[in-house]
Amino acid sequence: MKTTFAMLAISLMLSAATVRAEEETAQTLAEELLVLMDVQSSIQKSFDAVKQMQATQFASMAGDRKEQALAMQQKMMDLIAGEMSWDKIKTDYIGIYAETFTADELKGIIDFYKTPVGRKFIEKQPEIMEKSMRVTQKQMMTLMPKIQALALEAAGMPPAQ
Repeated sequence: MKTTFAMLAISLMLSAATVRAEEETAQTLAEELLVLMDVQSSIQKSFDAVKQMQATQFASMAGDRKEQALAMQQKMMDLIAGEMSWDKIKTDYIGIYAETFTADELKGIIDFYKTPVGRKFIEKQPEIMEKSMRVTQKQMMTLMPKIQALALEAAGMPPAQ
């Protein structure tokens, strides 16, 4: 009985150590993948693209309203930049990738991104993001009046003429 219990305890400890080692491997691979994908730079480029989009939207405003909007945008962007800095979110991103993919899957993705096609895919991501954001912005411009009309309707107010 004591031998069985001891064997069971040893098995559990070895299993826990194996799981911990696999988690650490996945974490290490996830970090390698994020570096290879240049996620830090992509986040910054996305952030810059949002700032540019907002600046374009504010350009059509007049006078004091435009200046207030630009000042508010700068404050918001500074706040977001501070709270969403790579140093603050890196661990979360590593965790997401390590939880989502197995170590073998991460190795395969890393291998792909090290190929010329994989490198090209990473290189083109900012361009794809920018184009995607333009499509979204265009759609939102046509959607916003409809959303505003629905909000007015929900509030019991007549639509603007």
